Amino acid sequence: MIEFWVGVDGGGTHSRARIRDRAGRLLGEGRTAGSNLELGIALAHGNVLAAIDQARIEAGLGEDAQQRMGVGLALASAELADCYHAMLTMPFPFARVKLTSDAFGACLGAFGGQEGAILIAGTGSAGLIYRDGRLRTCSGRGFPVSDLGSGAWLGLRAIQQSLLCHDGILPPSPLAVRLMDHFRRDQAEVVRWAARALPADYGRFAPWVFDAASDGDELATALLDETCAQLGTLLEGMTQLGADRIALLGGIGMRLAPRLARFNLVTPKADALDGAILFAQSEEYPCLHP
Repeated sequence: MIEFWVGVDGGGTHSRARIRDRAGRLLGEGRTAGSNLELGIALAHGNVLAAIDQARIEAGLGEDAQQRMGVGLALASAELADCYHAMLTMPFPFARVKLTSDAFGACLGAFGGQEGAILIAGTGSAGLIYRDGRLRTCSGRGFPVSDLGSGAWLGLRAIQQSLLCHDGILPPSPLAVRLMDHFRRDQAEVVRWAARALPADYGRFAPWVFDAASDGDELATALLDETCAQLGTLLEGMTQLGADRIALLGGIGMRLAPRLARFNLVTPKADALDGAILFAQSEEYPCLHP
């Protein structure tokens, strides 16, 4: 019998876990590194287990409690069939494990298990419409080919423009100076770094853009304008596809939401962790890969 419900929200930067009892009381939470499935199934699996273990310890539960847990995993890149099936072949010590995307977990949380639409703009970005019992994904196909308006996308644009400032093609900018100082003003170092950088590595520069924009940096302000335009394109497209209620989520999305108020965005009821728990508890929600 399942006595504890666990939700995990895993993206490119962080994995978060939450444990509730059957009455819905919060027992514990945990946080580890990212579990985007494209980072590697073994790595994602290990980080998911570590996050749940942290939550279990905070809840004061012994290891034997794992056998009485029903777990919902809402993980980035679960929409990719090979990643989805590979993750579910990994060993889990729980009574039940169900897997869906981080976007669908966020949507279920935002609308209390009901239908709706969300646009996540965090390290990556993804839109999802849950309507008439079906899921429709918008963008969210991974960085750099997709994930418009995300933290990784913003970090990449900041580096690109800073290199142009360094070359004298664009005017000087405090943001560009800070970024180039980070790479010791060595363009070759930027190239070497980019050859091995992950989306989260690019995303770490997104807060620098917000900081510089608040100080009046023209380059940073233009970059945020670009980001809003990309998110606006996604929101407009989702509206045309029939999304009449959209929640804008993620660190980037929430910071830019006031600038996108024309889309009548809704306030989410709960987060992806509770959405993952809802997914674990029901067999009625659509499966990504039946």
